[in-house]
Amino acid sequence: MSDTLNTLCKKLEELEVRFNEETYKRYAGFEYDETLLKELSSKILEVQKEIVEKFKEPRRLYLASIFGIAEAAKLEESLRLYDARNKEITAEKYKIGDTVVNWSSWRQFNAVTEDHSKRKEVFDTFIQKVPKITPLIESLFKKSKEIIGKYGENPLDMYLEFESLTYDQLESLVNKLGTTAKPHFQEALEHYSMEILGKPAEYYDDFYLFRGKIYKPINKYFEGVNPVKMVHKALTTLGFDLSKIKVDGEDRPKKYPSAVCFGIHVPNDVRILFKPVSPFTDLTSVFHEFGHGIHDASANLDDPYWTRYLISMGVAETFSILSETLMETPEFLKYYFKFDEKIIQDIVNRRHFMNLFFLTFYSANALMKLHFWKFNYTMEEADKEYERLTEKFMGIKIPGKYWQLHHIMSDSVLYAPSYLIAAVRVGEFINYLEKTYGSEWWINKEAGEYIYNLARQRADVSFPFSKLDPTYYFEHHTRVTL
Repeated sequence: MSDTLNTLCKKLEELEVRFNEETYKRYAGFEYDETLLKELSSKILEVQKEIVEKFKEPRRLYLASIFGIAEAAKLEESLRLYDARNKEITAEKYKIGDTVVNWSSWRQFNAVTEDHSKRKEVFDTFIQKVPKITPLIESLFKKSKEIIGKYGENPLDMYLEFESLTYDQLESLVNKLGTTAKPHFQEALEHYSMEILGKPAEYYDDFYLFRGKIYKPINKYFEGVNPVKMVHKALTTLGFDLSKIKVDGEDRPKKYPSAVCFGIHVPNDVRILFKPVSPFTDLTSVFHEFGHGIHDASANLDDPYWTRYLISMGVAETFSILSETLMETPEFLKYYFKFDEKIIQDIVNRRHFMNLFFLTFYSANALMKLHFWKFNYTMEEADKEYERLTEKFMGIKIPGKYWQLHHIMSDSVLYAPSYLIAAVRVGEFINYLEKTYGSEWWINKEAGEYIYNLARQRADVSFPFSKLDPTYYFEHHTRVTL
């Protein structure tokens, strides 16, 4: 590495650490300095522009710098969108505590509200208010395309290059996952909808509603379980050092609604945020984010900036989903919680149902965003395509504007397919771990070391066991025995 590139990367990392700290405050629901964020973004932009002007290699750094230039140009609008969701997407008629239900508290409202008409009213109110944020989302995507295009690249091709897939390969994989899962999902949905809702599922009974309610009958088994302590126990038994990972599980009105992990300074400063929802959901969310956490904390500080930070989203989600699947592993549940077979089967069934829901929901999400960039959709065309795809894979036509309320879909240029890529890879990953280290690989420190060594490679990782074959995921993570 040349001295100039080394100096630029060092400066870039220092600026991004400060930027990450301030962004973390925003997501945590604390007061943050918007002026400082803009100043840091401007300085980061200067460094990224210099990198792009002087260095075409390493390719990963070059592409990420282009993407970073686009993100910096969108910062002010991104901040406006974040604030607009909380201020504009509201249902004044309903409250959680003393706070009006808004985008950030929507999931919590759904989790505790049994009256379907109230949930429908809030859902419909939010959909009706989406046009208030549509121009911001449209502007953000348009700006990404324009700025990236100035460098002879486009968002879709950059994403595919990072994931090491062609468009046809990814589209084929997503279609296969969605269509294969659909009949099994619909059968399980019919059963669980009647159990949980007392009625067939409708368009306003979304993925997050079910994720909040499906585990209600099993929450009693996890009452009093501290999710952070439980995850610490499991992952330290596997051999991981979690001392660099800090967790904030407090509930604050402006806190981001989804659990999230921040690699503030990889690997030395890693932070996790989550808002309590319900005992089992909290456990799975914390396991998921700790998967990201151990991935970040395992990095080699001596590796170059682009190896430690510039990781494909499909790789980043692999370790988080791997960690989360422990909560649907029968042997794990029996070992750590001493449950009998009947309870374990109930837990596994519900988790597997949600995996089917995930596959159908995210197949629609993923294909819509792939088509959005491939065919240059307008926002109206994207809405129509989203309705079509949700009906195709889920059998339920969700109002097209819903995708604009979804955090991943509207906040990210292209991220949704990465969850599916990672899920398929995790099926292969667990198959390898079980064959190599046995069915109780999750208490085997050699298995932990194998995972650690892969995580430590960060952007340079290769998964020798993976051909992105969904067979193993379908066999071991989607079977529902009713």
